[in-house]
Amino acid sequence: MLVGGALAMGYQMSCDQETEDKQLVEQASMTALPDSVKSEMALQLEREALMARVKAIYNLVKHETIYMGGSVDNDLLDKSFCSKSWNKLLMAVRSKEHNTGTLFFEVNKWTMAYDSDLVSFDEFEVQDLNMDTDEMTAVVNFTVYTPDTYTPARIELVYEDGNWKIDNFYHLKYGLNLRSQMWDYLGNDLICLI
Repeated sequence: MLVGGALAMGYQMSCDQETEDKQLVEQASMTALPDSVKSEMALQLEREALMARVKAIYNLVKHETIYMGGSVDNDLLDKSFCSKSWNKLLMAVRSKEHNTGTLFFEVNKWTMAYDSDLVSFDEFEVQDLNMDTDEMTAVVNFTVYTPDTYTPARIELVYEDGNWKIDNFYHLKYGLNLRSQMWDYLGNDLICLI
C-alpha cells in the first residue's frame, strides 16, 4: 500500500508540475507576443463583442416591431441603447416638437421604414472600430429588409458606461444623417400655426 500511495503521490506531483509548466509556457508565450499581435487580438475580441451587441439590439427591435405592428418609435429604446449625447439631443427635439406643434422624424430611425411590421436586419459589417483614443468609437453598416424594399443603413456607436451605445443613425438610401438633421431642425425657427 505504501508503494502504491507513494506512486500515486509521485504521479500527482508530476501532474501538478506539468500543469504548472504549461501555465508558465502559456504566460511566457503571451508576454512574448508582440504588441501588434496583442492589439490585433484585442481588436478582434472587441469587434465580436460589438457585433453581438448590435445584433442583439436589432433582434429586439425586430421583435418589438412585430409586437407593435410596425411602430417602434419608442423613446425607451433610445434611453436603453443610445448614448447620453443622443438622448439629450432627442429630448431637445421632443421639446421643440411639443412647443411648435411640428414633427421632426419622417422615417423611423430604428427600422428605416414607414411602419412596416415585417422588417428584418441583415448583412451587419463593422466598417470602423477605433480603440486608440480615450473614447472608443465604431461604425456598423447593415441592411434593413421589408416585404417590398431594402434600405442600406449605418449606425455610429460610442463605448459608454461599459456598453456600446448608438450615437447616430444614417438612412443611406436617402442620404440622411439623423443627428445632423436634428441639429438643423433645432436651428430653424418655426412658427406654430396651431
